[in-house]
Amino acid sequence: MRMTHPPHLEIGARTEPPPLDFDETQHPLEALAHAGDAAAQEWLGAHYHDRKDYVHAAHWYRKAADQGSAGAKYNLGWLCIHGQGLEQDDMQALALWQQAAQDGLARAMNGLGFLHEQGRGVPRSDVQALAWYQRAAEAGDPSGQCNLGIFLLHGRGTPVVLERAAAMFSLAAHQGYREACYRYGHLFVTGQGVEQDDAQAIAWLRKAAEMDLPAAQRDLATLLALGRGGSLNYTQAAGWYQRAAELGDAQAQFSLGVLYYRGLGKQQDVEKARLWWTRAAAQGEERASKNLALLAKGVRR
Repeated sequence: MRMTHPPHLEIGARTEPPPLDFDETQHPLEALAHAGDAAAQEWLGAHYHDRKDYVHAAHWYRKAADQGSAGAKYNLGWLCIHGQGLEQDDMQALALWQQAAQDGLARAMNGLGFLHEQGRGVPRSDVQALAWYQRAAEAGDPSGQCNLGIFLLHGRGTPVVLERAAAMFSLAAHQGYREACYRYGHLFVTGQGVEQDDAQAIAWLRKAAEMDLPAAQRDLATLLALGRGGSLNYTQAAGWYQRAAELGDAQAQFSLGVLYYRGLGKQQDVEKARLWWTRAAAQGEERASKNLALLAKGVRR
């Protein structure tokens, strides 16, 4: 776009702004995308993706993918998997992720592991999933490292190797990957693959909890309620149970109800206990159902 200098204005002079050209309202990269720049097209796809405009996201990802962008191929495959912006198609996602993996994109390797693990577009195979997670992990992808750790921890497609599982979780956790922070912290609780350490467990669970992972919030709350890794703190425990409960975690809902019922970390409130137990019971939490039955009979304990 040709740039011109503004005319000289006398002090105090008032002018009306010129009419706004429509092109001036577009993002600067949009013109490049329309001109065929693949990087700009991928960016524009991500721009629409973030705004949940999946139809336009798919359009621009496709244009970038057709020019060989591995990132656009991966993102287009993601839309295919979820059926957003285009028809759900596991086979198309498989083809796109295979191309992106061949281009060296680590997250596409992890995606292929997912497809083999779930049997989406390919026969289900833990061995094949493990192989792709291994490749993704070696390429530095934190989700691949975490998934490889899960397979090593549970012996899926491989014998159980606790120390290596811990190492994978550590690599991903140190990249800030939420699920890995939780799983690494949990290993410190149980002493699997690492030396048991409540302080480390709390530190890593807290990282995952702060990223709104309900399981981490719940487990962190439990450690605090038990006084593990420091002094017993029902108030903090109640706060973390509350956050997990509000995110729909049934076990946290049950535990929060217990704290309300007993007045631990929360002001005692049987009706709020009943509320949270009702929500937990609706998700199949049997302990909550039993407590509700006791309340209905007028039993207090």
